[in-house]
Amino acid sequence: MNNSKSLNLREIVVISSISVVFGILYLIFIFFSQFIKGIFGPVGSGFMAGSWIMASVVCAYIVRKPGVALIAEMIAAVTEILIGSVSAGTVLILGFTQGIGSELAFALFLYRSYRLPTLMLSGAFGVIANFITIYFLFGYSQYSVIITAFMFGAMLISGILWGGWASKATADSLCRTGVLDNFALGKIYRQKRMKNDELSQHS
Repeated sequence: MNNSKSLNLREIVVISSISVVFGILYLIFIFFSQFIKGIFGPVGSGFMAGSWIMASVVCAYIVRKPGVALIAEMIAAVTEILIGSVSAGTVLILGFTQGIGSELAFALFLYRSYRLPTLMLSGAFGVIANFITIYFLFGYSQYSVIITAFMFGAMLISGILWGGWASKATADSLCRTGVLDNFALGKIYRQKRMKNDELSQHS
């Protein structure tokens, strides 16, 4: 396995490709979030917050190098702007802070842990950064303390489930197709398959 901390061209291409797809999905998620907010209020829309962290966690889980989470989230944010988001400044700021939050979880473990708990922590840190940014810059402070607390709780659950569990499930599904065989996650899966084949041959 290549232990270089710098990204190679293949990794840059896959990070960009995945992030662009999520950038498109992010814009769709915005409309869905507004729909939920219209029915259940701001607390309901908080359960969508973790979906905006998925690009960073999916890419970091696949490539496993420093900076990937932040780069992926910024590419997704730029894509979201290019395809139609009207709030370019807001999207860029949120993309940056969410990416930093997500990246921090991997940095805490010196980029050596990519187990599910770490991915969930990354999703949680991403939405915490999201919450702090929106609270101080974009309006969450207008809500009562109780509503704000429930919103934060909903966002945290969303970050753990969407940003952590759903991101892992998405990347694992891609890996099983074989398209990620040349990346860190794919190599781990290939080694597991070889080990399982050896065990089955000796059983």
